[in-house]
Amino acid sequence: MTRTGTSIRARIRSRARDRGRAWSLLLGAVVLGSAVTATANPTSRVPWPDGAHGPTDDEVDQLIEEAVGLDDRETQGEFLEAFERGEASEEIFLQQEDVDLRTYDHDRIFQFGDTTFAHEFINAEGYASGPRKLTPPSRVHKGARGGLDNYSCAGCHSVGGPNGSGSFAQNTLAEGDGARASSSNPRNPLAILGSGFVDLLGREMTADLARVRDEAVARAKASRAAVSVELVTKGVSYGTLRVDRAGNLDTTGVEGISPDLVVRPFGWKGTTASIRRFDEEALRIHFGIQSSVLITRNQHTPDPARLGSGPKWWDPDDDGTAREIEEGTLSALEVYAAMLEVPTVLPPAAPELRRRWARGTELFDTLGCVACHRRKLTLEGHVFDVMPDTTGGVPVPIDLLSEGDEPRSGKEVALFSDLKRHDMGPGLADPHDAIDRVGRSVFMTRRLWGLAETAPYLHDGRAPTIPEAILAHGGEAKGSRDAFAAMSAEDRGSVHVFLLSLTRASKPLVTR
Repeated sequence: MTRTGTSIRARIRSRARDRGRAWSLLLGAVVLGSAVTATANPTSRVPWPDGAHGPTDDEVDQLIEEAVGLDDRETQGEFLEAFERGEASEEIFLQQEDVDLRTYDHDRIFQFGDTTFAHEFINAEGYASGPRKLTPPSRVHKGARGGLDNYSCAGCHSVGGPNGSGSFAQNTLAEGDGARASSSNPRNPLAILGSGFVDLLGREMTADLARVRDEAVARAKASRAAVSVELVTKGVSYGTLRVDRAGNLDTTGVEGISPDLVVRPFGWKGTTASIRRFDEEALRIHFGIQSSVLITRNQHTPDPARLGSGPKWWDPDDDGTAREIEEGTLSALEVYAAMLEVPTVLPPAAPELRRRWARGTELFDTLGCVACHRRKLTLEGHVFDVMPDTTGGVPVPIDLLSEGDEPRSGKEVALFSDLKRHDMGPGLADPHDAIDRVGRSVFMTRRLWGLAETAPYLHDGRAPTIPEAILAHGGEAKGSRDAFAAMSAEDRGSVHVFLLSLTRASKPLVTR
């Protein structure tokens, strides 16, 4: 079989955008808080949980029709895979050359990414690592090589809807000895909604800090005197940088970020700078699927601890499968994540709850939560460039304010984070030192947007409710935690009501 990207299965599938797998392809009767019966009036509006107007009956009918059609095509694809092995792999094969040449528009590239996100990897595609990959896998990761957590990305990102978070049972047991759960650092899967805005904020903040650093170095050399500057970007302070007269950097005063001053907004400890690198790492450590980009990048200086020490550079995990994920597929995953919907704030409609909500949003500020969980960070631009690694690769520009699923955010991104690392105290500390060398009790400020739909909470999923997560805070957040604990039950409830309004937009839920 040739890899053409236009297999039988691909021809059967619709080219229409299937946002969120048509809400997980859970097909049947539409549930909108109560059963809805179509009326003769095509413009009538169905009841909607937040009090807003939902879709018309005709729009609901169209959604069901599209979802049923997509389910039929998925079923046909499964039949095709049964007698023509490799058809499923064709659906996620995309060469970077086709991306560079604009062979496909953004919607089609999004669909490649969507399909890859839901794709269940198998051994023939490189799933697992090493020649004995048919051995039952252990979920406990083995060092930097990772482990096997599921068969698809969607398999662990489904709580609260497609592209959501993971349950406690879906925790990654990272950086262990491959056998004992007690040897690992547990990590709960985070929702990936709004990732394009998060990535772009990180890029802009990194550029700001680099500009402050470079200007300080230039001033120190020109004046032949030491210079001290505050590292501030978008209102967030990352401490102080000192530069001696020769231009050498003293980063002992830098806080909440690595000495290279790169803002890394992804990962519980803020260790990954971009969607692309996060996707590449996730494929490798969760499925044993290695990208051709990563392999090529390390062909001369391989890293056996992360890639394996196979006999050939193109197959470092020694599983007999080369080029397990193409760079074009990485680009599709990046486009997919960048174009996903953005979480929103939906206050309750009932008057008494709305009053509680208003009180809760005031108390959120009074408690000092906003010192780290900043309500908004402001973007300077709104075009996200998907950046390939290949020499000569052409960036794919995506306008985050006009492309992708609704709702989209404006330049004021309601992230509820400062994209900075903080010491959370011994109570939340990892049991073991992390490979990335970030302190055991140090974590990136969790983004609170979409909070209501992303239980359980905290890096290891130990807190089933929001109040329990707040009370587990320590370290730099101890003052806010103690103030919350000292509140009346009514005020704590008001804060809880406010935080439950940080959710995702209401959509029809279609059930089989």
